[in-house]
Amino acid sequence: MMRRRSLLAAALFATAAMTASCTDSTEGKPLSPVSDKDLDAKIADLRASGKSAPLATLTSFGWQEVFCYYEGTSANEINAEVGPNVFEPGTYPMVSGAIAVFTKDGKVVKALVIPELNFKKGKQPAGVIVEKGFELVAPA
Repeated sequence: MMRRRSLLAAALFATAAMTASCTDSTEGKPLSPVSDKDLDAKIADLRASGKSAPLATLTSFGWQEVFCYYEGTSANEINAEVGPNVFEPGTYPMVSGAIAVFTKDGKVVKALVIPELNFKKGKQPAGVIVEKGFELVAPA
């Protein structure tokens, strides 16, 4: 019985460690973009209210730059702009919506699936604004 609990605990720890490494930092390993329900809800609130907000105020983690790509963008294109090993070379990240890759000090901190927004593909301007929940724009 004790051995079974130890094995279960080890398996849960390994699963949690693998999930953290896939979403929080490349550490030389390709990522899988994940959803952030809190960010999605905040963008939905902006759409409903017609208000706008800086993207940085909608996220719950620190970052300096964000790179955005539409569904169907190849991993090779993203890797060329953001850095090697963001996504598995030769693949197309499977998402419904768009991909936002957040970096800090030149390293990827998160790769998220975000609701479909209008934006210029690639690196976004500093202080990018989520305009009425539908578009990423440079601050005024």
